Amino acid sequence: MSTNIFSGKRFQLLVKQHFIHNAQFLLLSSGAYVGVIFIVLSVVQVGNGLEPHRLEIFQGFLIGFVTVFGILYVGHSFPAFRSKESAISYLMLPASALEKFLFEFVSRIGIILLTLPLLFWITYHLQGYFFALFTDQIFKSVGLQYLIKIDDDVPGLVYWLTSGGVLFALSLAFTGAAMFTKQPLVKSLFAVAMIVMFFGGYSYIIIEHVGVGRYNPPDTLLLIPTEEETALRFFTLAFFAASAVMLFVAYCKLKEREV
Repeated sequence: MSTNIFSGKRFQLLVKQHFIHNAQFLLLSSGAYVGVIFIVLSVVQVGNGLEPHRLEIFQGFLIGFVTVFGILYVGHSFPAFRSKESAISYLMLPASALEKFLFEFVSRIGIILLTLPLLFWITYHLQGYFFALFTDQIFKSVGLQYLIKIDDDVPGLVYWLTSGGVLFALSLAFTGAAMFTKQPLVKSLFAVAMIVMFFGGYSYIIIEHVGVGRYNPPDTLLLIPTEEETALRFFTLAFFAASAVMLFVAYCKLKEREV
């Protein structure tokens, strides 16, 4: 690949610059994330009569914490775009648009998907063993494999659907941060809410007033999934395809700002 498009040395300089300027913020954010997890898990355990958390609770909280905190963090991608002066300095950096985009993607979405689950796993066990010291309950550890593995009774498609949904939420926040200058996360959430409301109202009109709800399509019609497994596959593909589109839009927006 041409060095005008991507250079490993320039990419390393971007990484080094980021961690030099944001080391304190990253440490404080990690501490806040761990603290919130510890408090929430403790409150829930007290509410359950000090009974240790089960695997279902572990995975439920895992998805919830990674999604919520991931959106909060990813929603502030491209921080240099928050002001005109910093945006000019950022766009003038000796790095290509692809390098800047890949760096933001890796430092935001990539790190989130790797570090947040691992930090949750560590905090979950610290909280569990801490409560075990003061109660008669026995805390059972959860293997690292359950960060990506769902219970055997749950279909594998549910795992892919969940992963696609989380990736889509993060990609949407990432794209909003690239598009909006001020309050990107708030504006992104508002735009999503308006789209959902419009789609909901449109669907209600089509189904109830037009009478589409009374139409029984044949099982061979691929665009209207009628079986559970087919529906899961349809929405899983839709999530991953929409994520790819969102990321492409973010890259195009970065290219547009450089021009």
